Amino acid sequence: MKKGLNAEDVAASILENLGYSILERRKQVVAGGVKVAEIDLVVKDPEGSIFAVEVKSGKASVTDVRQVYSNSKLIEAKPLLICKGFSDSSAASLASELNVRYLLMPEYYLFTLEDFKEVAEEIICDLLTLYLSPDISNLTEEDIKVVEAISGSNSFSEAAWKLDITEEELGRKISNLGFFKIGKKHSFNDLRLQALLIKNRWNQMKLFEEIKRKMNKLE
Repeated sequence: MKKGLNAEDVAASILENLGYSILERRKQVVAGGVKVAEIDLVVKDPEGSIFAVEVKSGKASVTDVRQVYSNSKLIEAKPLLICKGFSDSSAASLASELNVRYLLMPEYYLFTLEDFKEVAEEIICDLLTLYLSPDISNLTEEDIKVVEAISGSNSFSEAAWKLDITEEELGRKISNLGFFKIGKKHSFNDLRLQALLIKNRWNQMKLFEEIKRKMNKLE
């Protein structure tokens, strides 16, 4: 339901930018005391024509074309579809035959607040998994040098230069460490963030070890 409502908000914004006036949203059409239809938007164009608007977050089918046409007749308005195109040639042909106007909904318009939340949650989950999962207790001083070089550099080549090794050698060291996520979709910034998280965990572990050592001395 949220996806549809978001699509309606976007459609309303598009229409307003084109000079349409929004008269009603989710108009209930009642006949004989019975609800017979719900129209997503009722709008008026700059020339004064009234349109019954059907909003689809995806592609419109033959059924969608028929629905917007029928809804428009119920309120004596013109039909208008806002969608991402038609699902097949039959739907496009029917829209032309019934004189159903349509506006294309750009893909990027439907990246909503809910979508951003989903992406953010996925990123946070990945970061927590990275931060909490790797076993860093067996890291050597040489391993930590690699982590520190990556966390303190702005590029892969700079990290290799700091370690006085080739980029190929650095790649092998990273692979041997086993806890870095690397791939085509990961940039050096992703790698550096991972290194910073690992470095932070390492420093915390060493701090706790030092505190424990001092407490043992007090005993």
